[in-house]
Amino acid sequence: MMAAPVLAVGDKAPFCFGLTGAGVFYSFHDQTGRPAAVILAPSLETPGLAGLVEAFAGRLGDFAASEADVLLMVSQDAVTVCQRHLVSPAPVTTIAGNAEFFQRCGLAGDAIVVLALDRDQRVIGRFAPSHSSVAAALAAVAAVPREAQRDIVAPAPVLMVPYLLAPEQCRALIALHEADGNFDSGFAGVDAAGAPQYKIDYAKKKRRDHLIAADDPMHAELRDALLRRCAPEIKRAFLIEVSHIDRLLIGRYDDDGCFSGATATMRKRVSPSANSRSRSISTPRTTTAASSYSRNTIRTATGRGPAPASSSPPLSCTRRRRSCAAAATSS
Repeated sequence: MMAAPVLAVGDKAPFCFGLTGAGVFYSFHDQTGRPAAVILAPSLETPGLAGLVEAFAGRLGDFAASEADVLLMVSQDAVTVCQRHLVSPAPVTTIAGNAEFFQRCGLAGDAIVVLALDRDQRVIGRFAPSHSSVAAALAAVAAVPREAQRDIVAPAPVLMVPYLLAPEQCRALIALHEADGNFDSGFAGVDAAGAPQYKIDYAKKKRRDHLIAADDPMHAELRDALLRRCAPEIKRAFLIEVSHIDRLLIGRYDDDGCFSGATATMRKRVSPSANSRSRSISTPRTTTAASSYSRNTIRTATGRGPAPASSSPPLSCTRRRRSCAAAATSS
């Protein structure tokens, strides 16, 4: 059996549950809707842990202002954690978590890891234990989009999967498009006799595409990101199992210098209870600086008609506004 990949930025954290020091059951079901900075450690006696916890405790007010929690999770038996809480309560919520969670997060030996999680437990930051990790985790959770709670009577069939690609991956896609050549992107149509015809018409579509070859290292990187981060969410939301990716394209719209990013045609196996509506995936433009992490979001829309327009601001780069996306359609 292959080992599970180490949890990385952009991945969804594995499900976690356990008991708090106060003896209350905790799980990520309860955490959903609130971002969190999570300190992971083997035990409460791990060297260096006490000072790190105190540093985070000193910024609890700042985390609360960002509507985020600070949690300490240890891979230790619940009885020991509860007894320690009775004698000397920790300044942050302490949880004796399940062993599988720590294995999936890649903890080994006496290692301590700080994770920043968004509202759906997707990793938006992974930091080594230090006092600078407090500010880094706070910046990560503060950047998570927030909106007021409201009742949605008929939500659109849209699946949001944030943090698909890091900014350096987007820049690599742009460089690949510019350096390795591209071509006019057309569309299917018919001629005067009704025969199928591939058309290029700038009045309807003006885009330059670059086909990412299957043997290009970028192809494997994008494929893994789609299958590892998108496919499970598509299956969970739409009862569709992605089984194949046909091609990957980088598209650039020359009218405004924007990149639509990597587009993929993906084949799927559909369960008997699901219909065969097409699915498309795209990444709205986001604002980022060269040194900051962009909030790349994958949007999956079903049914006919275009997907809802993104309200995210445009991506700001040194030469043009550019963004990266991934699209999937049923074959």
